[in-house]
Amino acid sequence: MDHSGKQPKFEIQPIIEQRPLESPATQSFFQKWCEINDSIVPQIVNRQSWEQRDIKGVLEKRLGGKQTLFLPEDLQLWEMVGVMEVVDRDTFMAKPERQNEKKDKLIALGKLFQNSGSYIAQRLNSIEQGREIACALAEEFYEYGLSLKNGRRSEQPPIFDAVLSRNLSSEEIKEVDRFLAGEKLYTTRQARAEKLGAANPTKRDELYEAERQKTLAQFFRTAQKTFDLKREAKDNELKTDTEHLKPWQRYAPIHSAFWTKIEKAMAKEVEAPKREFESAIFRRGLEKLVGEMKESKSRWRHNINSLFEKLGINIQIEQRKITDALNIAKLRTELEAIRQTKDVSKISAKEREIANKIQKAVSGFPYKPDANNPAEMVANQYINCVGASTLGGALMKEAGLRYLVGFVPEHSILFLITEDGHVEWRDMLNVAFNENLTDGMIVGKTQDGLPLTVADITAFSHNPKPEGLMFDIESSKYQEKLRWVKEGQRQFVAIFEPEYGQQAQVLCNTGNALVTLGRHKEAIEAYQQAVAIDPKQTYAYYGLGNALDTLGRHKEAIEAYQQAVAIDPKFVHAYNALGNALDTLGRHKEAIEAYQKFISLANKREDAYWIKRAETIIATLRNK
Repeated sequence: MDHSGKQPKFEIQPIIEQRPLESPATQSFFQKWCEINDSIVPQIVNRQSWEQRDIKGVLEKRLGGKQTLFLPEDLQLWEMVGVMEVVDRDTFMAKPERQNEKKDKLIALGKLFQNSGSYIAQRLNSIEQGREIACALAEEFYEYGLSLKNGRRSEQPPIFDAVLSRNLSSEEIKEVDRFLAGEKLYTTRQARAEKLGAANPTKRDELYEAERQKTLAQFFRTAQKTFDLKREAKDNELKTDTEHLKPWQRYAPIHSAFWTKIEKAMAKEVEAPKREFESAIFRRGLEKLVGEMKESKSRWRHNINSLFEKLGINIQIEQRKITDALNIAKLRTELEAIRQTKDVSKISAKEREIANKIQKAVSGFPYKPDANNPAEMVANQYINCVGASTLGGALMKEAGLRYLVGFVPEHSILFLITEDGHVEWRDMLNVAFNENLTDGMIVGKTQDGLPLTVADITAFSHNPKPEGLMFDIESSKYQEKLRWVKEGQRQFVAIFEPEYGQQAQVLCNTGNALVTLGRHKEAIEAYQQAVAIDPKQTYAYYGLGNALDTLGRHKEAIEAYQQAVAIDPKFVHAYNALGNALDTLGRHKEAIEAYQKFISLANKREDAYWIKRAETIIATLRNK
């Protein structure tokens, strides 16, 4: 099929074809990302020079102990898999079991895309409306999956018969079902098919297949309707009434809203190599942090050594590495031995004992507000809350503990998950705040609408997803632990898989640091990376909006602020910023509403200046 025609197209093809390093802002941010993780020095070269090196020669040792990573400016997503493999192999030279961890994951994703293309192609006859869209998507999925697996784009796109003829096992079909439908819809559909199959077991497979085809037909019927609406809107034929919407609510017809959500989910999967490539640099930073960070109680040694160096005296008082001071290897061996006993009580007690030792060691480091990236922590031995969580979490992983990263307003914490099913709040800066999380403290629901429980968080820790969990927490407990949280501010906790959670927090802080330096384009890259990993990162959306607004990209800034308040409806300062952006674009009525929302949520004493400013702007706008 010729994809250059006027048939409906998905928005994922531009994502597949993107070349991130062609942007100077992306190059500059990537340089900064490598610098703060102190792992490698990137060098952008032309395509010919890069190909002459061969993939094995892209990482080269240099003087000073660092390495140069050669990258072509037109590096594409599927090529990132090979580069990431080279980086990870070097990072985990002493841990061969981790060298291919992420590469294998991306190869599996490639196979899933390929299988998804065949899955759709083999069911085209069940699709009446949107068949052209389905056919195009089947080919795009298949070709992209093949590219990920092979590490290169095929010169000739695969013919449709090849896509159609691929045999899928029952397990592969189930995997594609989950991927295309999502876990919630997949579970609902399976339950419906099971119910129908109970009455007629001999036709169970047929009933399952009927459900699959029914879902696909609905899926692409909605897609066709969405594209038709987009055409009408483009031709100014679609009239919409948005009077009932607030400025922080974005209008979209139901079909378009549904399809936008689907396209975003697909785009996130397509961009997985880009995220994992960035993560490969962060993993090097974590390895450096664990391998080189010195114990905090020897801070005096560090100061004396620095003094001697300044005086030109060649004397060094040795500082132990924190892993040696804690004897992490021994603690891990002891924990593994106790786990062999299957005694839940003893295992949990040992896990708490190890966590206590790590937390005590980490909380002993001196605090510095911006000290959160691996390079700075190793060099200066200061930490902030994100730095404490990053170091504490990395040590917990080395010791064999299970934990999750928690993000709360203006702070970072960890949750220790013990063998007996307990979830322990662990603030790595303050051991006094340790506490078991209870069902009564959690205010939230699962995807099924049931109350979220400690058991759900424990289950999540065994099979964490990048998007994480989010819930509010009972107010009195929150105020005990986070005394700086203002009255009216949402008291929430977002919990993430360790690596993704830690990386998102460092990215957000990096964005803040770049804004302070006036490097707003690079800050945008950092914030966008943060929300790509953690779509519930309200502060990253707020920072993204501020950076965009500073650069005059007010419409995009409005969308970022809308995302922030959609996640946290009580995010007071996002409404003020939204009002500013709307006012700049001349959308005065909407700006007034945003300012009024800000005034209603703001702290009358602490935000007095901003409240008075908003009231003055409202009065001025009403007189226009």
